[in-house]
Amino acid sequence: MKFPLQSTVSIGRYVASQQRKGERYPLVLMLEPTLACNIACIGCGKIREYESNRARLTVEECVDSGLQCPAPVVSVCGGEPLVYKGIEEVVAGMLEMGKTVELCTNALRLEQCLDWFEPSARMTFVVHLDGMQEIHDYVCDYPGLWEIAVDAIRLARSRGFRVTTNTTIFKETEVDDVIEMMRYLTDEVGIDGMLVAPGYQYSQIDPALTMTRAEHEEKFRAIRAAVREHGYRWIATPIYQDFLTGERKLACAPWGSITRNPYGWKGPCYLLTDGIFPTYEALLEGMEWEAYGPGNDPRCEHCGIHSGFEPSAAFESSKSLKETVRSMAWTLTG
Repeated sequence: MKFPLQSTVSIGRYVASQQRKGERYPLVLMLEPTLACNIACIGCGKIREYESNRARLTVEECVDSGLQCPAPVVSVCGGEPLVYKGIEEVVAGMLEMGKTVELCTNALRLEQCLDWFEPSARMTFVVHLDGMQEIHDYVCDYPGLWEIAVDAIRLARSRGFRVTTNTTIFKETEVDDVIEMMRYLTDEVGIDGMLVAPGYQYSQIDPALTMTRAEHEEKFRAIRAAVREHGYRWIATPIYQDFLTGERKLACAPWGSITRNPYGWKGPCYLLTDGIFPTYEALLEGMEWEAYGPGNDPRCEHCGIHSGFEPSAAFESSKSLKETVRSMAWTLTG
């Protein structure tokens, strides 16, 4: 993903220091303070996996997660973080540690919550937006949510906050709708960036919703062509774009995005739960990481989601001077 220059420099230093150690290391802490949500998206496996659960971490446990896990980026997700009491304290604690914070939200409560936060180059609201109005409201199963989200984005931007969007592509998603959304957000809203990734086939959702690898590669070739032609602010790194469009293969790096939720440290990744551990170190040492990814676990065969493959793209970039220069050039444009 593309970050402001201050965060990019900080993350680069972290990667360089970790590379010298020659061990596995995370780039992102996926922090789920609560599993509760105020909507029920049709493609979300989280709300079905924990359907009857209202467990939550304490503020102290959230902040301690940032102390345990050295990842320079914290993605506060869930659940819906803005229904969590104390979310502003969690964000402040992470910023005090020097972390870059991505606060994910469906934006239903964003307008009412803006006063809880101060604009910062190291904090971004990441708004779930799965297309233009008709498709987004359908996927979220919430008529009118698109207008609420777009109005909240405009308000947050007017108050000086960084705002990006997170879009999930499904089998029935029309590529033209996604491209129109990217045009609208870039040209008419002035978004800071857009994360677009293929949906994952959770066991709890309708398998007809998600795509095979060949299907998502076809859609992302069209998306990439539109981005190149019009300069839309797609915040996928060049190597990850190559992977999504079928131009190169990547091994998944599930340890690149470490997940902490109310049950503990979850492995192997944000999407799969094969183990829960009491500490970050126990997770890192306790999982058989080589058992996951395409070609290893059938559940991973068609996965292309950013939480596993953007870290892998970053690791690949750090091994090659050519790719490092390519990634830096991309970071400094747009």
